[in-house]
Amino acid sequence: MPEPQLALVRDAVAVYKSIRGDLARALPFWPLGLPGWTDEWLALGLRVPGDRTAYVSVWRRGGPAELRVPLRHLAGRTVRADVLHPSSPEAGRATWDGDGLTVSVPRTPGVLLVRLTQDG
Repeated sequence: MPEPQLALVRDAVAVYKSIRGDLARALPFWPLGLPGWTDEWLALGLRVPGDRTAYVSVWRRGGPAELRVPLRHLAGRTVRADVLHPSSPEAGRATWDGDGLTVSVPRTPGVLLVRLTQDG
């Protein structure tokens, strides 16, 4: 495996280790609905019960480089969005707009893991 790919794997393992406690308690949701075989974008969310944290993974398999992901359970709240993986800024970005998450993934295929933390 080339060094850039090894670096991605190391980064992914480190992120997993840092959030595995949350993952063990988290409940899944699908903000874009259940995925279809030919969908250009897929999204899986994980809510941590009793916490102010959720995770959203988005995969871009085609289509436009930007997508708005509706997150009704967080609508109207102040939320911080942090891209956990990949950690490289070129991999993409995520922005909370008060009612949903806008993600940008420039490459196809591409993926982002985003942690959403509610303030207050």
